[in-house]
Amino acid sequence: MNRHLIKVALALGLLVAAATASAQDSAAQWAGKQQAALAAINDAALAGLLKQGAPALDALLAEVKTGYASDPVALTRIAALTQYVMRPAGTSSRAAYAGSLLAAAQRAGDADVICFFLDQLRWCGMPQQAAAIRAFEKSDKPGVAALAAMTVQAVTDDRAAKAAPVKPTRHAALNAELAALPATARTPRLLQAFDDPDPSYAGVALAHARTAGGTAETRLWAGKLATAADPVRKAMLLDLLGDRGDLIACEAIAPFLSDADDTVAVSARQALIRIDPAAFAAQLPVLLKTLPPNRLALVRDGARQLKTEQLKDAVTRSYDSFNDTGKKVALELIKERRIAEAARLGLAALDATDEEAVIAGFRLLREIAGSDMAGVLVAKTLASRGRVTPEAQNALAAAARRDTSGAYAAALAKALAAAPDAQKPVALESAARVGGADLLKAVEAALAAPQADVATAAVRALCAWPDAAALPGLLRVAAKDPDTRRQTLATRGVAKLFNTQPVDKKALLPVWRALRADMKNAANRAAIDDLFKQESNVALGKPVTTDVPTEGNNLPAHLVDGTLEKAWHAARSPAQALIDLGATETLSAMHITFYHADGRTYTFKLELSADGKVWKEVAGNLNDAKPASAEGLRLSFAPTAARHARLTVVKNSANPAVHVQELKLFAATAP
Repeated sequence: MNRHLIKVALALGLLVAAATASAQDSAAQWAGKQQAALAAINDAALAGLLKQGAPALDALLAEVKTGYASDPVALTRIAALTQYVMRPAGTSSRAAYAGSLLAAAQRAGDADVICFFLDQLRWCGMPQQAAAIRAFEKSDKPGVAALAAMTVQAVTDDRAAKAAPVKPTRHAALNAELAALPATARTPRLLQAFDDPDPSYAGVALAHARTAGGTAETRLWAGKLATAADPVRKAMLLDLLGDRGDLIACEAIAPFLSDADDTVAVSARQALIRIDPAAFAAQLPVLLKTLPPNRLALVRDGARQLKTEQLKDAVTRSYDSFNDTGKKVALELIKERRIAEAARLGLAALDATDEEAVIAGFRLLREIAGSDMAGVLVAKTLASRGRVTPEAQNALAAAARRDTSGAYAAALAKALAAAPDAQKPVALESAARVGGADLLKAVEAALAAPQADVATAAVRALCAWPDAAALPGLLRVAAKDPDTRRQTLATRGVAKLFNTQPVDKKALLPVWRALRADMKNAANRAAIDDLFKQESNVALGKPVTTDVPTEGNNLPAHLVDGTLEKAWHAARSPAQALIDLGATETLSAMHITFYHADGRTYTFKLELSADGKVWKEVAGNLNDAKPASAEGLRLSFAPTAARHARLTVVKNSANPAVHVQELKLFAATAP
């Protein structure tokens, strides 16, 4: 059985067969399980079955039963037979097979079985069966009458025989004419047909011209470009020449890269690249000298199709002759390919009067600048203004990250010491993008600058520092700087670094303790105190009592043992667990982990008490229960002094029991 027949047969039968076989299987899954049986449904097997005649066919059709009781492989075999008799190999058996289908439909009593056979007859039924099929239109069984009417229409449809003969079109006539012409006469006729006013007729000619003749014919078609006035005809010819692939066409195509019509220019670009990418590369310098802004994308996207070596030569050797738009394209292409040899072009662009060209230069240097450019790039960055400055700083930071010699950090540190005051804020901001111990010292030195804007810029640089090394300096500013605005700015910077960088609080705490007494701003002092607070789980290992029986060996003590390997299981809910903390603690957060393998929810609340008599609810999820998860749930609450904690698990959505892997209660310790 060929692939086409298999596809059609499966389209008819597999969905029904899969549904019959299992309500759980998709058609694809069922077919995968039945590979051997389906492989046996081939042309030879189908022909053999038809040769056996009516008894064999009747036995097969008897496998069609109501509901989902049918043999699914039998249903697929019937669908395959229906298609087979419509092919030349099986057409001699069509009448006999259709007769068996009709007889089976007439014997059937159930509506779905009748409809199955009628549906097969829609494909292969004979016109002489129409009257017998029409009898089913009187059936009162669900769906039978409507399907019978469609089947009658299908087997009696003779619209094709009544249709008027199709008159050959000009296009068809041209195809026939060209097929009869000798090869030597074909191209002159194609050239003539191309000049027809109808573009579609010309298109028929070009379809033949793509493979007709050789180099001499290519010259003839290339010559047509010079006389074509219509942009559509130009584009058609350019596409043709690109398809023919003859190098001799490149010279004729090249001028059209600058055609006033975008479609023509794009067609010329693609034709050259298809024939010989090097030919397009050779034209790039010419294009970039006079490139108008509206053609930027057209030329750039074509250049992106070139190999790096072709591109490098095309955009670097003649760079100085390019106009501003051409230079932007060249710099962008060099940046994308990271052509390090062209770094000098990026430096040259920094002196351009056009802001966009300067930005393009910095973006190029961001990718390829080496350590030898550190001094120049730092100087250009400090001298930048407006929109250019962020681009310059990005370039400087990227180059510094690549540099293993320390040249950029040294150049920037030198600039911080020697640059004019007007440039120091940019230098300080740039230093924060680079980081490192040497620059940190230079920035901290600038904190004492007599110019307020320089000192403030130094604080901002520390706030933006790429690691936590700036924290000691920021803490000193927050505690001792004479300017209250810089104190607050530094306090915010401390919080930012605590939240974004790994901080060794233990190592930094002595620095803060030494400075804390000098800090006059109470709000800032409290904000930093909060950052240094250390949380501890005060429930760990404390005594636990419960008010319900325990399931198995899942003891109450496992609730606060510090691990998730053991858990407390209560036999029913609601269930309470009381934890005696042993001393009064100021609690501010809890973390609870429930059994979480199946998406169940647990509803709970936490209450605290100083004396074990008066309780205050501080946390829970009574109104917003979410599925339990491996991460558990952390809830914070207002600091509350308590010696006793009471966990009440109200409900488990999966069953009556309670399963808590761990409960942690946190107290914060002041610095």
